[in-house]
Amino acid sequence: MANASTDLSFETGMLAYARSIQITEGLFFATSSSDETLRTPIEVREKGVRGQSSEDKAKKPGQSNPQSVEYAVIPQGHDGVDLSYSIRFMPLSLRPHACGNTAVGEAYRLLAEGYRAADGYRFLAELFAWNIANARFAWRNRFQSDSMKVTAEFNSRAIVFDPFKVSLEKPEGVSGMEMAILEGDAADLMALIEGIADGLSNAKRDAFTTMIHWHAVMQPGQEIFPSQEYVRDERKDEDLSRIYAKLPRRFNGKTINQAAMHSQKIGAALRHIDIWHDSDRYEAAIAVNPYGGVQETGDVLRHPKSKKSFYDLRKKAEQILDTVERAQSPDEISDDIHFIMANLVRGGVFGSSGKKAEANG
Repeated sequence: MANASTDLSFETGMLAYARSIQITEGLFFATSSSDETLRTPIEVREKGVRGQSSEDKAKKPGQSNPQSVEYAVIPQGHDGVDLSYSIRFMPLSLRPHACGNTAVGEAYRLLAEGYRAADGYRFLAELFAWNIANARFAWRNRFQSDSMKVTAEFNSRAIVFDPFKVSLEKPEGVSGMEMAILEGDAADLMALIEGIADGLSNAKRDAFTTMIHWHAVMQPGQEIFPSQEYVRDERKDEDLSRIYAKLPRRFNGKTINQAAMHSQKIGAALRHIDIWHDSDRYEAAIAVNPYGGVQETGDVLRHPKSKKSFYDLRKKAEQILDTVERAQSPDEISDDIHFIMANLVRGGVFGSSGKKAEANG
């Protein structure tokens, strides 16, 4: 690794990283305990409901509020639900996708090289595996059943977890996930973690892919919750007050709208690995993003005033590169560096407004 220099910098006007974790749209299927081969796509339908106006300054406060909504339920003849999707882990954080300064691009390459040499990517891989095992990606659906499991299939292997035995708040390490294994063993867990780590960091740019199935026991007619579409005001359907994510598919000779979970929402769940924010307002892990925003509460845990945002932390280029050059294990890497690398894995545009995007500086 190059010697530290006061000229080292991670800031330039044009800087972008491609996503290292590519996720497919999740699809919901109804299943049957009496016929394991039965997988029926769960359909999104419309219905009319009559509630009462509850918003502030309602036009007709306390009066009936008829509306049409989309909904999805377990069909008759089924007693379970399966949410399936795949994840592709790629080594795209090893260097910028686009960078306006050659020296800055080289500094980021050295950062990733040192992080990989110290097994930093394996540390991140354990955290991503944790959010697979705990089924955070099922979001509201996770609380709809008292019996569920998560299956990860990869490289002709499979491992099955009990999500209820894995904390949603903070990771308990590999040992915590081992306690949750229903099918498979510790060797399968290590293979999953090592596969994720290699996919994120191998120099040959080979990806690692795993297929994920979340299965829960539910009764016929029980409601499930796909992603809800965000629709801009100018495109809103006045006839529907709630629109669910769905993908068209052919089933039994007709086209139906199959309930879906957005890849972005699944990705947000997997990115709940920021355990380094050190906020006294919020103790649990949050999704990795440059400013530590928590959508559910509106908190911003890495506000610029805290000096803990991605942009503030990366100003310490000389110190960061010196640390990763010396580190022999993830324990010797600071929390701030883990956070910076997690953002590069996340991907995005990270240019500095005060820097010119000129090649070679």
